[in-house]
Amino acid sequence: MSNSQEVKEVKFSELDYTIPNDSTSMVVLANDKPLNGKYKIIDDKFPTRFSLTEFIDGKAEGKSEYFIDGILTGIKEMKNGLPNGLSIVYDNTGKHVMWKVQMVDGKRHGLSWYGTDDDQFYIMGEESTKEEFEEYERNNKRN
Repeated sequence: MSNSQEVKEVKFSELDYTIPNDSTSMVVLANDKPLNGKYKIIDDKFPTRFSLTEFIDGKAEGKSEYFIDGILTGIKEMKNGLPNGLSIVYDNTGKHVMWKVQMVDGKRHGLSWYGTDDDQFYIMGEESTKEEFEEYERNNKRN
């Protein structure tokens, strides 16, 4: 998120969410008006938890970043109000990836990895082995 535009602050409880009849993406409203611009959305109960997200006509656009106590704990690429691109969640130290999911129009697509005691791998939404995942990743790397 660039610093060329003012970041407005709003509490999560001040927002309303709607899905228009002609859409699958969510529209975020404050005072019955769609959000426009860059927002810091603050958790009401834990003010050190917040997200930084840009909105166009109430729909999230670009990279949303999630923070706890000043530590980046997640990144989600958004387009037209839907996850579109890579979503990554880090542990509470911000150093270890907990999971990565590739999304297209709000749906899991391509490679997904969930780091747990038993790592789980997915290709195009179907569970796979680590070896299948790594082979798919090697064969489908973007240059």
